[in-house]
Amino acid sequence: MDNNLLSIIIVTWNTAQVTLKCIKTISKHLKNKINYEIIIVDNASSDNTISEINKLKIVNCKLKIIQNSTNSGFAKGNNIGVKHAKGEYLFFLNSDMEMIDDKLIDMLNFYKNSPIGHIGLIGPKFLNPDLTPQGSVFPPQTALNAFKEFVLNIKNSYSKYTPNSNKPISVWSVSGGAMLIKKDLFLQAGSWNEKYFMYFEDLDLCRSICKLHKEIIYFPQFKVIHAHGQSGKKLASSENQWRRLIPSSIKFHGKINHYFINAIICLGQKLH
Repeated sequence: MDNNLLSIIIVTWNTAQVTLKCIKTISKHLKNKINYEIIIVDNASSDNTISEINKLKIVNCKLKIIQNSTNSGFAKGNNIGVKHAKGEYLFFLNSDMEMIDDKLIDMLNFYKNSPIGHIGLIGPKFLNPDLTPQGSVFPPQTALNAFKEFVLNIKNSYSKYTPNSNKPISVWSVSGGAMLIKKDLFLQAGSWNEKYFMYFEDLDLCRSICKLHKEIIYFPQFKVIHAHGQSGKKLASSENQWRRLIPSSIKFHGKINHYFINAIICLGQKLH
């Protein structure tokens, strides 16, 4: 067993059952194979999340629970988890994820064995619950790329997608739903940017890593099931889910670029 500790950080908010499933799949596939801890950061859930996770804690000494008094959001919640993490490596994982095997170990070893200073951050392949591919990689979020995809109809130019590769490749950004990074590099990059409550914080972190001249790697050998949207579906009705992206998009792109990109997207929708 590798003696280097891996800290798996999961932020929760009113997702008791999916969080329990996530924890159980981690324990199932990593037991006695790797030295790890699971840190649950609960953002003041009003359901039975804490009571249910406490039941698991009784039999799982690797499990830590941090209870926030208010909903601090995804970025700040993860940063709080990092403050309690003892691991040299951090694996940020959404509560609505399920591990299906132990390939996280392969991804971790790939990271560790890469040339020093080569990899900054690495993420797995996402699957839908029916095991079909789910996009987890972002191209550069520029107005030009938005024009290519939504006006010129060049796919995978702007929207999240699944790369056509069975081997690790360098990409611009991976989804924050599952990210592995060395702790000291994470801190050097400025941690999660807490100006984002939810959404775009992953793009911001990847952008910060790239500024440090490190690579973002997509590692398709490790696959996770993502029940997309479970962690945020209670924040808004289904018809208004898209509105939650606007504040974070403005912070990430800047107000002028945000509206310019959205004008391109709207133009493309009318043309097609």
